Amino acid sequence: MILTVFLSGCLENGAVTKTSYSVNGKYALLIGIENYRNVPRLRGALNDMKLIQGVLRERFDFQDKDFIILLDNRATHSGIENAFKTLIGRLKVGDFVYIHYSGHGSQTIDLNGDEQSGYDQTWVSYGAREGGGDKDNYDVLDDEINAWLAEIYAKTKQVIFVSDSCHSGTVARGQAPIGRGLERDEREHPLGKMAYSQIDNYHGIRVGAAQDKELAAETIGNDGKHYGLFTWHWAKALREAQVGETWANVFKRAHASVILKRGQAQTPQMEGEQNRQIFKADFEPLVQTVSVIDVKGERVEIQAGAVAGVTVGSIYHLSQSAGLEITKVEAFKSVGKTLQGRFKVGDVVIEKNHAYHFEPIKVYVSADFPKDKPLLQSIKAAFFPDPDTGLQSIPGYILTDDPYNTDLRLHLLRPKRVNSNQPPELWVLTPEQRLLYDNLQIQFSDSRRGLKLLVENLNKLARIRDIKALQSRPLGATLPVVVQGYIHTPVKSCSTRETCVQLPHNLALYRKRGPYPLQDIETLNKNDILSFTLYNQSDQDYYFYLINLSLDGAIYAIFPDPKAEQESARLKAGEKRDLNYEVLFKVDIAGEEIIKLIASSRPINVLLLEQEVFRQRNDDAPKLNPLEQLLVNAAYGERGLSQVENIEWVTGEVTFEVR
Repeated sequence: MILTVFLSGCLENGAVTKTSYSVNGKYALLIGIENYRNVPRLRGALNDMKLIQGVLRERFDFQDKDFIILLDNRATHSGIENAFKTLIGRLKVGDFVYIHYSGHGSQTIDLNGDEQSGYDQTWVSYGAREGGGDKDNYDVLDDEINAWLAEIYAKTKQVIFVSDSCHSGTVARGQAPIGRGLERDEREHPLGKMAYSQIDNYHGIRVGAAQDKELAAETIGNDGKHYGLFTWHWAKALREAQVGETWANVFKRAHASVILKRGQAQTPQMEGEQNRQIFKADFEPLVQTVSVIDVKGERVEIQAGAVAGVTVGSIYHLSQSAGLEITKVEAFKSVGKTLQGRFKVGDVVIEKNHAYHFEPIKVYVSADFPKDKPLLQSIKAAFFPDPDTGLQSIPGYILTDDPYNTDLRLHLLRPKRVNSNQPPELWVLTPEQRLLYDNLQIQFSDSRRGLKLLVENLNKLARIRDIKALQSRPLGATLPVVVQGYIHTPVKSCSTRETCVQLPHNLALYRKRGPYPLQDIETLNKNDILSFTLYNQSDQDYYFYLINLSLDGAIYAIFPDPKAEQESARLKAGEKRDLNYEVLFKVDIAGEEIIKLIASSRPINVLLLEQEVFRQRNDDAPKLNPLEQLLVNAAYGERGLSQVENIEWVTGEVTFEVR
C-alpha cells in the first residue's frame, strides 16, 4: 500500500505496541519543506517528518533502510522527481509504501487542457519561484505526481496518500477546483504542455488535511514545537490504532479532533478504499464506526444523525466497558447518554443495537421433524432480550403463534437430496410459504454458525425496511433535485431508427431510450442498465445521493462512489449533471428494486447506510429460485416519490419491477 501524506503534527510520549501486518516490502517517502527562500516560510513541516517517521518506526516496525526522506534544500523539483523514481525502482509487486508531504501547495496555469478549472494544482518545491528558467524554479505539477503514481499503481495497490498542504484536497488527483494558499504562479510552466500518463483507477487511500478552499493550520505540540494540526492528530490516531482497525477508523479520530479545534474552517477529507485494514493487503469490509465529537459529563455527541439512519434508543459501544444510548437525533448529529464507562472526543463507536421505530415484523417459526424441536427453541430464544444486557439480537421483530397473521415464516426442514443424512436448513418464507430469497436458505450443520447467519440476515431485512422508511419531518416539500433516467437494453443489432450506444463498461451494444422522470419508470427487463441525469432546481446547494436497496439484501450507493471525495456529491444551485457514462446501474435480479434518493445540505457518510448481501452458507453469488416471491420490500411501502419539507435534508424513493 502506498501512503502519501501531506501533513504535520506531534504525539504524546507513551508506551507503544508494534502491530504485524501481511505485506512484502515496505517503504516510506517523506517530503518536508518549511525554510522556503522566496515565499513565506512554514514552522512545522520538518517536525512533521520526524513525527511520522517515529510512528512508522515505533508502531509499525519500519527500519532505516525503508525510508526516503527529503527535507528543505533536498526537496527541489528535481530532488522530488528523483525520489519518486528511486521509490518506483525499489518497489516489487504487493509492497507497501507511505508517502508524506508537508509544505506549501498552490496552482499554476493549465497548459495541456486537462483541468476544468484552468489551473493545475502544485506542490511548491524548494527553490521554486526564484526567477530562473529551469524546472527547479517551478512548482511540481499534479500531472507529474499522477504520472509517478501511475507507475507505482502498476506495481502495488497498497497506496495511502495524505497531504498536509494548502491545496491538499485533490493534489493527488489533478482535478481540483480553485483553492486558496500561496498565490498562483502565473508563468507558463516549462513542463505544462507535456502529455502525462493518466490514472484509470486510484488505489489505496488518499487523505487531505483540508478542503481545496481551506487553509491547513499548524499547531503547537506538547513539546512546545510547531506541527501541522492535522498531522498531529493523524499521527496520534495512527499510533493508537489497534489490530483489525481500518484507515477510516484512524481518519475519523483525527477528523473529529481537527473539527473540535478549527470548526468548519478546516475540514479534512479522505477518499479511496477506506475499509482496508491498516497495514494489511486484503480488503476486508468491517463494521462502520462513528466519531464522538463532544463530551459534557454523561452527554455524548456523535457525528451521525437521521440522514445516516441513527434512531433514538439505539445503543452504541466503544468497548465492552463503555456504552451510550441515543436520546436525541438531529439531521447530521445525535446526542446520547452514557450507560457505562467514559468517552472522550475522537473516540469511535459502533452501533451495538438498533432501535426500530416501525411496527415490529411478525414472525412465525415452525419445524418439520420432532428431532429439530431443540434447535427450534434456540431459534425462538434469539428473538428475546439477552438476560444479561437486556438487548435483543434481532430487534424489530416479534414472534407470533398465528401462522395466518404473520409477515414472515421461518421453517426448519430437511431437504430431500441424494444424501438423505442432510443437516436441517432454515428457510425464510413469505406468509404464503414461498421462498423469500434463494440465499435465505440457511444451513444449520453448525447450530451456532446457523444462528449467527440468521441474526445477520434478519437484521439486514429490518435495516432495508428502516432505510426505506427514512424521511425528514415534517412532510410537505418536494425533492429539490430532479432525477431522470435513460434505459439501456442489450441488443445484437440496431436499426437506423433507433438510438444505440456502446457502453464503456463492456463495449456491448445497447438500445438507449429516454430520458424519463425516474419515478415514471415502472418496469425494466433483466440486464437493462439505467443511467441518470440530475438537476438541482432549488436556489441552494445540495449533496445528493442515490442508494439502492437491492433484492439480495444489499444496500449500496449508486451515486456518488463512496470512495470518492465528499464534494463529488455536491450539486450547486441550478446545476445540471449528466451521469450517463459516469454511473451505470445494471438490474440483474427479477423482482422489485428500490432506489432511495437523499438530498442534504451537508455531506453524509453513505458507508453508514451500506450493507452486504444476504449470506446462506458461503460467499458464492446468489442464484434465483423459481419459487421465490422477491418481495423483500413490497410489503413495506408504495411506489412513488416522497413529499417532504425542504429544510436540511429531503428524501425520495422510486420502486420498479424487474422482469
